Amino acid sequence: MMKKIKLTKANKSITLKALAPYYYRERALGHSTQESGRLILKINSLPADKKVSFSAEEIHLMRTTVNQLRNERLSKGQYTDAADDMLLKLF
Repeated sequence: MMKKIKLTKANKSITLKALAPYYYRERALGHSTQESGRLILKINSLPADKKVSFSAEEIHLMRTTVNQLRNERLSKGQYTDAADDMLLKLF
C-alpha cells in the first residue's frame, strides 16, 4: 500500500535527522542499510512542498526513527514541534 505525504522543508530535515543515526547504527552492527539508505536518498532528492508516495515499509521506518528522535529530544527538554508535525503526517 502506498501513501502520499506532502513534505515541507522542515519535514524533510527532521526525517533525515532521524534516519541518519539509524543508518549508522545498522551499518556499525553489520546489518543491511540498503532500505534506510535508499529512503534517505529518496527524501533528500525530493523538492519541498510536493506530495510523494511512500510504501508501508518506508512509512514504518520513518515513524519509528522520528519517534525515537522525538523521545530523545523530550528527555533532554528540547523542542519537539517538527517531530510532532512529521509524526502526524505519518499516521
